[in-house]
Amino acid sequence: MEQQNIVYSNLEELSKTDYKLTSGEADITGWPVKNEHGDVVGKVRDLLFEPDHNAVRYIIVDLADMGPELEEKAVLIPIGIANLGDDKKEVIVPDFHYDQYKAMPRYIIGEVTHEMENNIRWVIGSPAALRMEEEIVEIDRANFYRHTHFDRGNFTGRASEEL
Repeated sequence: MEQQNIVYSNLEELSKTDYKLTSGEADITGWPVKNEHGDVVGKVRDLLFEPDHNAVRYIIVDLADMGPELEEKAVLIPIGIANLGDDKKEVIVPDFHYDQYKAMPRYIIGEVTHEMENNIRWVIGSPAALRMEEEIVEIDRANFYRHTHFDRGNFTGRASEEL
């Protein structure tokens, strides 16, 4: 039997680090997470931060009750596909299908692996499907966080100054 090495990503929960929000950055912990149609899909628990690059990579979302077939769990939403609400303290994510939420891996503190991150990208769908890129590209670990899903400008660029 071939032994498989598990490679963990170097990500930490922002609340457990010394990171300080800068001017223009909102503390979104506890904010509701809604889809593009305004339906509540969960609440922000925390953010996952990559200390080596001083960058937030994911929003940790505790999913709302979406029916008996979807277990209560926390999931990771890449920072670049979420937006801040225009005039409310809320986070907006694309309209994912129920089955996508069901297929998203459960977030467990300290257990984010490269395989899990690849799975998240696969479940969410290609950037082309999310109207973010023209073509589908293969996953390249060396450039993983350069992908549109992790473009912090997509997230912070739409923040309202009053939030």
